[in-house]
Amino acid sequence: MIFRTITIGEMLKDAASWKHFQTLYEVNFDRLLDIEKDIPVLLFVDSTGLDNAAVEDWLFAFNNIVLMNGIPVRAFLLRAYSSEAEVTEGYYKVVSGPGSPRQIFSTILRKINEQTNRIAGVSDSMLVLKRLIVLSMFYDGSVMIVGETGTGKNHFAEVIASLSPRGPGIFYSINCAAIPDNLLESELFGYKKGSFTGATSDKKGLVEMADNGTLFLDEIGDMPLNLQAKILGITENREFFKIGATTATNVDVRFITATNKYDDSSLRDDLRYRLSSIVFSLPPLRHRKSDIPVMFDYFMSSKGYLVRFENLPHEVKDELIVYDYPGNIRELANIIEEYLAMNRISRTKVKRSYEDIVATLADRAMIEFSSNTKTYKEFLSNIQKTVSRELLRRRMDDIGNNATQLSVEFGLTPRRMRDLLSEISNPEPESP
Repeated sequence: MIFRTITIGEMLKDAASWKHFQTLYEVNFDRLLDIEKDIPVLLFVDSTGLDNAAVEDWLFAFNNIVLMNGIPVRAFLLRAYSSEAEVTEGYYKVVSGPGSPRQIFSTILRKINEQTNRIAGVSDSMLVLKRLIVLSMFYDGSVMIVGETGTGKNHFAEVIASLSPRGPGIFYSINCAAIPDNLLESELFGYKKGSFTGATSDKKGLVEMADNGTLFLDEIGDMPLNLQAKILGITENREFFKIGATTATNVDVRFITATNKYDDSSLRDDLRYRLSSIVFSLPPLRHRKSDIPVMFDYFMSSKGYLVRFENLPHEVKDELIVYDYPGNIRELANIIEEYLAMNRISRTKVKRSYEDIVATLADRAMIEFSSNTKTYKEFLSNIQKTVSRELLRRRMDDIGNNATQLSVEFGLTPRRMRDLLSEISNPEPESP
């Protein structure tokens, strides 16, 4: 579950003051405390019929109470039949529209579900990212996406933009590493007629074209420093100069940026701070292999094929899970395309990593056995312990020291799992 929604309507229409509302809050919101701690709450309040004092009390309450049981709460006040502009205030959102509060609420939820379903993944790390998208969906500032090449940063940016206040607006994308430096400035900022040889007319750049919308700058670290300074100027003053222009052009554009690493030294520090109010860190595919079956089915379904991961031959499923995917999602997509075309997966492409590791370990075992360092039994025992420790560490990063859940996943008793968790803090055994 990405989030949970709670709607409060008729019972609050009599709440004329915060003092009176506080009593209702204590009585009617006890169930919030029973909600799982890792599931954020979206609270929708129908303000139809509430007087201004009651509405102001709601806004005051959720501008200060932004955590419920350790989880951020977003309160949305639904105002129906109003032409009033939408207003964002801190951690709540006042939503106005021509429909009824119920219709507005349904529209918001439908849009959330449609967009988050575009992100194929059910692993803990992907659920965390989906929740962050929902919790920040009415934030209109700059966002930075960090992830290795091929992790789906462009696709992720589209979902973030769609669920933002600028969702109905234009969305443009440009890869800063794919365009030569001497052309990138004109593509981004445009130019005036006669500013250089060949400039026979004025040209709008993507920054101006994305006015009142969103511009996604992929691989922002590859942008030249002088152009980074111009982007910084837009974030501060909302204006820029076209090539050859003597007057500034005003724009209202939201930047979503992406980079291979957050601490990229080629990115100006002042610009990084401006662009990374919210950071989405996309995990590499090798760290969320439980999503591979889901992604396989997603790709197949999007192409109209009926083949599903569970129906694949066992050897094909093993090959897809074992591989480390240095090219991440992009490489998985290429492997799936090859499977569709050739009905096979190249052994050299998928098996080399796993087979190389196995061959290396076998060679190591034979060397240590012949030198009387370890028996084969001792060697295999150390391998099992080392792999078990690594698996435990990775799962602990996701769910913490939850011995009950870990014991189910590893097929051990909770008592034995607690013993293993305590051993994690001890020095590692000698590696084989």
